[in-house]
Amino acid sequence: MKLYLLFKIILIINLCIFLTSCIPNSPNGNQDQNPTPRPTSGVYSTSWTIMVYIDGDNNLDPYAIQNINSMELVGSADKIKIIVQYDSLGSAGARRYLITKDYDHMNITSPALEEIGEVNMGAGETLVDFIRFCTTNYPAQKYALILWNHGTGFKKPAEFYKDICWDETSGDDALTIPEVEQALSQSGTFFDLLAMDACLMGMLEVTYEVRNHANIFVASEDNVPGNGFNYQQFLENLVASPNMDQAGLARVMIDSYISGYPFGTTLTLSAVNCQSLPYFTTLVNSLAIAIIQDKKISKEVYRNIITRQTICFDDVDFIDLGDFALKLIRHPQITNSQVKNSAQQVLNQISNVVLYHKSQGNNSYWTLNNAQGISIYLPIYTIYEEKYQNLQFAQDTCWDDLIQYLTVGGYR
Repeated sequence: MKLYLLFKIILIINLCIFLTSCIPNSPNGNQDQNPTPRPTSGVYSTSWTIMVYIDGDNNLDPYAIQNINSMELVGSADKIKIIVQYDSLGSAGARRYLITKDYDHMNITSPALEEIGEVNMGAGETLVDFIRFCTTNYPAQKYALILWNHGTGFKKPAEFYKDICWDETSGDDALTIPEVEQALSQSGTFFDLLAMDACLMGMLEVTYEVRNHANIFVASEDNVPGNGFNYQQFLENLVASPNMDQAGLARVMIDSYISGYPFGTTLTLSAVNCQSLPYFTTLVNSLAIAIIQDKKISKEVYRNIITRQTICFDDVDFIDLGDFALKLIRHPQITNSQVKNSAQQVLNQISNVVLYHKSQGNNSYWTLNNAQGISIYLPIYTIYEEKYQNLQFAQDTCWDDLIQYLTVGGYR
């Protein structure tokens, strides 16, 4: 009897330790990290300063020139300033431009504000310097920052050499997602809108990392074609309505992106409310815990839902979080009420987290019309990326524990 009681006490203690370890940290994330202060309402004549950080020092350089020319079809205006830092492929170095209007589709004719020489666009300090240059010389009521380049979510596969902003001339260096967060923090600037014109960046983990430095985050769950965002159309809308708020700007960015490609092109783009993430993260964490604690249902049932029934993207480890929750709710073999309730809460809250999104077309695996705007990392048969543990989301939740519970792919 005593041995039975002792065993029961030990079991309860271990369960409490597990549950405590899975409670997210404070809404602002790690204790050492403070949110970027919100800007005070200064008296600035400029409504928006749009900062575009274009890393063309790789095989996307032709598209960089094309996108800058697209911006020049609109140009800056009294209320809107468009500032570009462009690092071209090779040793020509980088320049900063105030984008002005012209109709030359082949050449960049905007005045160069600075010739800054060869820089490493994959270094956080380069991004910090650009942001500070823009806010010092072009202060505005609102700020937007667009990171332009290749993207692979949080990953950096050896064969691709990229997280985001891969710089070939600088030894294929790139910005990791933690480095992006650190740069935003060091810049001291709070962004009304932060966007990534790059593939696969529309992840909960990426959004969570930058949540303290922006109101709205715009990115794609799947690949982005080389032509990228439709700069001409969304900038025309902004110049015509310079008092547009960040939600309006996000909407025209998404609408113009989808309409700028032929019907049926594989496209996704979402605007996520960063301020809603603390509560949403607790719901996702509760879902992870519920699945881990469901010992009556075989792990293989969950694996099949993830790999055979849930929308995934060009990287099969990135699944649509809303679609995953929906499949858990509807699956007849998932009978655990805690799992179903947690999945329903996640699904209900996604409409508050994803402010606006559009998707169309098919990737290699799924029709994307039912994608719900935010992806999450959940590898099953592929090798787990240990660098995932460096992300705040992995540290603040039990999602990493869920991956380790379900994966059969091993560890990198």
